[in-house]
Amino acid sequence: MKRIVCLFIAIGLIFQYGCEDVLDKTPDGQITINEILNNYQRSKGLIDETYGEIYLARDQISFVFNPIETLTDNAFWAATYNAYEWHNGSLSLSNPVINWAWHGNPEQLWPDFWRGIRFANNALKYLPLSTAITEQERDTWMAEARILRCWFYMNLLEFYGPLPWIEEPFEATYKDWHMLTRPAYDEIASKISDELMDVIKSGILPNRQTASEARHVDNGVAYAIRARVLLNNASILNNPAKDRDKWQRAADAAQDVINMSEYSLVPMEKYKELFVGAFATPVPEIIWRSWSDNSHINNTNGVDVGTYPHASISHIWNCGESPTQELVDCFEMTNGALPVTYNDATRTRITVTPEASELGYSEEPGGDPYSNRDARFYVNILYNMADYGVPYNCTEPFIIETFVGGRNGFNDVISQETQRSCTGYYSRKDKQVKFWGPGNSRGGEPTHWVFFRLAEFYLNRAEALCELGDLDGAMTMLNIIRERALQPRIEKVPGFQKNYDFIMQRIRNERRVEFCLEGWRFHDQRRWKILNETNRFVTGMRITKDDDGKFHYERRKIRDYASYTDKYLVLPIPLEDAKKLAGMTQPEAWR
Repeated sequence: MKRIVCLFIAIGLIFQYGCEDVLDKTPDGQITINEILNNYQRSKGLIDETYGEIYLARDQISFVFNPIETLTDNAFWAATYNAYEWHNGSLSLSNPVINWAWHGNPEQLWPDFWRGIRFANNALKYLPLSTAITEQERDTWMAEARILRCWFYMNLLEFYGPLPWIEEPFEATYKDWHMLTRPAYDEIASKISDELMDVIKSGILPNRQTASEARHVDNGVAYAIRARVLLNNASILNNPAKDRDKWQRAADAAQDVINMSEYSLVPMEKYKELFVGAFATPVPEIIWRSWSDNSHINNTNGVDVGTYPHASISHIWNCGESPTQELVDCFEMTNGALPVTYNDATRTRITVTPEASELGYSEEPGGDPYSNRDARFYVNILYNMADYGVPYNCTEPFIIETFVGGRNGFNDVISQETQRSCTGYYSRKDKQVKFWGPGNSRGGEPTHWVFFRLAEFYLNRAEALCELGDLDGAMTMLNIIRERALQPRIEKVPGFQKNYDFIMQRIRNERRVEFCLEGWRFHDQRRWKILNETNRFVTGMRITKDDDGKFHYERRKIRDYASYTDKYLVLPIPLEDAKKLAGMTQPEAWR
C-alpha cells in the first residue's frame, strides 16, 4: 500500500526521514486532502497504513532473515552479517548494526517506529474530517490508532529509551527539533498507561476481536501493551531506585490481563498451536499475533530436511538461529531439577545434578542428556537423534543427526552461512517438518509470530510480586505456567528455598524457557541489566560417534562476544538525528 502525499498532508516523518505516498495519486501526481477525506477507501487507508508499519516477521528485525534472538545468548547465527557485527562490538553512533545496509537510509527500527507514530497521528487528525465514513467507523479506527501509537512507542521505549510523546503531526515547516527533550521513563510509561486505559474505558472496542477481525487491535491488546510497558518501567534498567509503587503498578496491570475471561492458557498437548496454525483459527491464549504467514522461517532458520534419505527434498537456504547450550541447560528435568551446574567460567566443565542423574542425564560416552526433559524442550529444540516427524507426502520419519559426520552434523566454521548448526542444535518452535516434501512440494500449516499471549502476564505478575516481597503470590503465578508445562510446582523442585533469590532466579529461568526463540529475551536481558553476565560468549555441544556407536559429548565455546557493555543496554539516537535534536540527551553510556 502506498503512503500519503506529504505536500497535502503537510507532515514529514517526525525526524525528517522523508515522506512517501500512501494513497494513489491523481493523474497529475497530486492529491488533495479533500480527495482523501471524501473517498471511503482513501479515508480507510489512514488506519490501514498505520497497521502497515508493524513488523510481521520475527526474522526481519535485526537483518533480513536474522531473528533478534541471535543478538542474545539464546541462539547463534553463523556468518559475518549483523549478528556477527553486533557481538563483535561494532555498535556505535554511526553504525546502528540493526539495519538493512543496502537501503538508501540504512537505519531501520528508529525511522520505522516513528513512521508508525506519524501514521497513527495522521489518522487521529484527519479521520474526524472524513465525510466518507460512518461515525462508528471513525470512532473505531481512532481508538485503534491510539492503541497502535502506544504499540510503536512501546517499541521505541524498549530499544531507545524514553522519547517525547507526540500526538500531533508535525508540519513540513517545523524547525524546532532542538526544543524536544527526553522525558523520564516513568513519564512516558504513565502517559501510555493513561492513554490505553482511556481507550479501554471508552467501550468503543471489544475485549477480543472476532476471528475475521483478529488483525485489528482490541482492549486485550491495549491491556497487554500497558502491562508490558509498566513491567519495563519497574525493572532495574529504568527503576534504579527500586520504587515499589512501580512494581505494584506492574503487578496490577498484569492482573488486569489475567482477569480477562476471553483468554485462557492452552493445554500442553496444544502448545504447538500457539506458533503453527491458520490465522483464522482462534487460539485462546493468543492476544495478538502477526497476520502474515511466516512459514519461510523453515527455510531461513530451520533444519535441513534436504538430507532426508528416503526421498529427494530441497535443501534449506540457512539453518540460521541455532539454540545455544546455555539455552538447552535452562530446560529442567521432569522432576524440576536443572540438569547441570557449571564448574568454571567457561561453562564447558559441568557437574550433573544428582536429581538429573537419577533420571538418566549423562554426558559420558554412550550417555543421553536429552531424555526426561521439560515438555517444552521437545517443542522448541531439535537435538541429536530427535524424531522430527514425517515430511510432507513421505512415510518415514526424519531423524536429526547432529554428531560430526551425521546428516545434520556439527559445523566448526562460524564465519559463513551454513545449513549445519554450529551449536549442535536446531530451532523447532515455529517450524514443522511437513513444510518440506519431495522436490519442491510443500505442506503443513502457516506460521505466525505471536506479539502477546496470556502466559507472559502470569510471569510478569510473578516477577512483580516477587519484587514486592509477596513470595506466595509470586509462586502461585509461576506455578500456573509450570503446571501447564507438566512441571512440578516450584516448591517441589529439588533444592527449593523460599527466598527472593531462589524464586526470582527460577522466574527468570521460566521466562527464558517459555518464551525462547520468540524474540523477547533481547529485552529481558536489558531490563534486568544482566548483559555483563550473559553476553560474553556462547557454547554448543559437539558430538562425535565412535566405532561402537557410542556418542561422545564435548561442550565447546562457539565464540567470544563484545556485546555485554552498558552501551548495549539502550540504543543511541542515530547520529544525524542526534545533531538535530540538540535538546535530546543520548543514553547515559553514550554521553
